[in-house]
Amino acid sequence: MDDVVIVGAGPTGLMAACELALAGVRCRIVDKRNGEAGVTRAFGLHARALELLDARGLGDELVARGNPLGTVHPAYASRVDFERLDTRYPMLLIVPQSGTEEVLRERAAELGVRIVRNAEVTGLSQNADSVRLTLRDGAELPTRYVIGADGAHSTVRELLDVGFAGETYSLPMLLADVRISGPELPPITQVGPAGAVVAIPFGDGWFRVGAWLLDGDDPDREPAFGQIRRAFEDIAGTDYRMSEPRWFSRFAAERRQARSYRSGRVFLAGDAAHVNSPIGGQGMNTGVQDAVNLGWKLAADLRGWAPPWLLGTYHAERHPVGASVLELTDHLTRLVLTGSRLRLRVNRHVMAALLRTGPGRRRILGLMSGLEIAYPPGDAHAHPLAGRRAPDGPTTGGRLYEVLREGRFVLLAHGDAGAARPWADRVRPVRPLGGLRPQAALIRPDGYVAWAGDHDGIRQALVKWCGPAEHTAQHTAEHRAGHTAEHRAGHATQHTAGHTTDHNDRGERPDRATP
Repeated sequence: MDDVVIVGAGPTGLMAACELALAGVRCRIVDKRNGEAGVTRAFGLHARALELLDARGLGDELVARGNPLGTVHPAYASRVDFERLDTRYPMLLIVPQSGTEEVLRERAAELGVRIVRNAEVTGLSQNADSVRLTLRDGAELPTRYVIGADGAHSTVRELLDVGFAGETYSLPMLLADVRISGPELPPITQVGPAGAVVAIPFGDGWFRVGAWLLDGDDPDREPAFGQIRRAFEDIAGTDYRMSEPRWFSRFAAERRQARSYRSGRVFLAGDAAHVNSPIGGQGMNTGVQDAVNLGWKLAADLRGWAPPWLLGTYHAERHPVGASVLELTDHLTRLVLTGSRLRLRVNRHVMAALLRTGPGRRRILGLMSGLEIAYPPGDAHAHPLAGRRAPDGPTTGGRLYEVLREGRFVLLAHGDAGAARPWADRVRPVRPLGGLRPQAALIRPDGYVAWAGDHDGIRQALVKWCGPAEHTAQHTAEHRAGHTAEHRAGHATQHTAGHTTDHNDRGERPDRATP
């Protein structure tokens, strides 16, 4: 029996699988697709998602594949300078969802994650100890936990009956990937009485183009690509001689959120938990952050050392973030699609004025980039840093986000950090190279500050966040070995007929040592 079955092989599901496998958790992904690329509406990664990918050694690889933009000129503001962000990734990285998935699939394969294709979930039942998924062909998959990362039309969410409240925008959106020849164009956003158009360069002559038409589109009147070209001619004055459409999508954008991200032993993440307008480019970013937040907590529970309250913090932390993203993208959408040129000009001037002020710039850029996301500290007397993003910086073990690549907590402390020795399987102590106030800080595996304070509070913080010191690395190995023996005994009889499996081109999975 697998420890975790993840439903959905998009960016969120792949990221969750990588997090779990890094911690030595047995997991598999099931996906109803046959391996072909699915909907690829997402096209950008913001700074915080890139920081988290950097914390797993993938950030720079994605930047090399994409088109980093330090400045953009969106319809809702005359200029947005991401390059002013204090981060290793001061940018909006234009990279298609398929490219992000490719990088994550490669990492998942390295970690031994098995992806089962043509496996559509149709049923789900659970008790206090396990979950059982039923597939369309009648196969059953028992597991300890399930992560539903199966998109906006999530079957897992429907089977849980946790609701998906919100609204569908009345105006359809047309998207396409097209070739635009000639000198590389900057990002283009134009708004007019007919609606809005956007063209985002991938950096290789291909562009993601979109049209949001105030009078709606008419599939029976002309092909979708023709409608996009006509929209650009009407709104931007030219279609930029776009050609060779290689991908197209027509959809109605929504803003919806599940009532709960958890039901018993089943969790929702990514678009299965929340969907929002594409304006602002938040969807894939929020899903990646969901996965990293959930992954280390679920791994801690399965390895036997998680505090009893830890899994409950997934919903408590991520649901408010999802709600704030919905509010942000809805606000930007209504700014753009006002239908009034005068109101749009006023909106753009107001946004520009806010971005010229320090507090306004920090607030707006912080929300869009994800760098200002913070979680409840959990204690009224906690240090102000608790729950906030830990900025990168040099330590005796390398950059902080390089140290985080082990998937463990990091204890930043000047002087002797010997108090962390009994937690060596869960905590990596390093000294910061530079100032640190207060004397010590415990950084979670997802790059947020769990605790900060004086040296005499380190042991108490470790017990609170990392469980009892008696839970040794040997105990973890024994815990894993018992599960592995059980897994091998049942693996030979597990039904996989009718499915295809991705795992280093084989249907096997190697043993993995606990990191």
